Amino acid sequence: MKKYFIASLCKNGIIGGGITADYESVTYHCGKITLPEKYRKLQMRYENILSAETGRLFILPAVTMKMNNGEEYKFVIFARRRFMDILRDMGVIT
Repeated sequence: MKKYFIASLCKNGIIGGGITADYESVTYHCGKITLPEKYRKLQMRYENILSAETGRLFILPAVTMKMNNGEEYKFVIFARRRFMDILRDMGVIT
C-alpha cells in the first residue's frame, strides 16, 4: 500500500508538498531548498505518532500530528478523511 496526498506543512507559513503513506510511516516531502533539511523529507513512523487530530486552518482541512518526542506538526491535507482512515487502519487513532 502506498497512498499519496496533496499536503502543506504549516511551519513559518504554509509550505506546499505531499504526503506518502505506506505500511511503515507517513512521509511529508517537498522540494523547497529554503526549508531546513529536517522538514524536506519528514518521516513519521506510525509507532512514534502519539495522536492525530482534525481541525481547520482558516477554511482549509488540517491535521495536527503529535509525536512521542513532544514535537507537533500541522498539515493542510486535501482528502483528509481518506488520510485519517489510513491512520485508523494502521492503529494510530481509534
